Amino acid sequence: MDCHSRSTVERWATSFRSGDADVTDLPRSGRPVSATTSENIALIESMVIEDKCITVNQLEQSTKISSGAIHTILTTKLGYRSVCGKWVPHKLSENQRLARLNIAKKLLETYENCDSRRLTEIITGHETWVYYTTPYSK
Repeated sequence: MDCHSRSTVERWATSFRSGDADVTDLPRSGRPVSATTSENIALIESMVIEDKCITVNQLEQSTKISSGAIHTILTTKLGYRSVCGKWVPHKLSENQRLARLNIAKKLLETYENCDSRRLTEIITGHETWVYYTTPYSK
């Protein structure tokens, strides 16, 4: 069970009884988050749109923003993920979903009348369909 300790609850109760009903966090010391500003997010997004194959290291060298901050901007703020070395939006549009559905149906129709072993040679993962065979060596 995930709950607060008795001493924490008692401290809160004492605070509320004394009239302190403010539940917002007080400012903390430490370095403020400065890398995930709207300007940096826009800069990273424009660079990714310009070159979808750009790497986090290349972004880091170009912008002087840490790789961790760049990764946070790409994944959390912009909703991108890396697929086959390209940064693509994680959420697909309706047209993209329909295109993937049509490709999958066409692939299944292609191998509908084939030996059932052929379907085991199709690898699926994260909605990416790849026809896979092992080439025979001489």
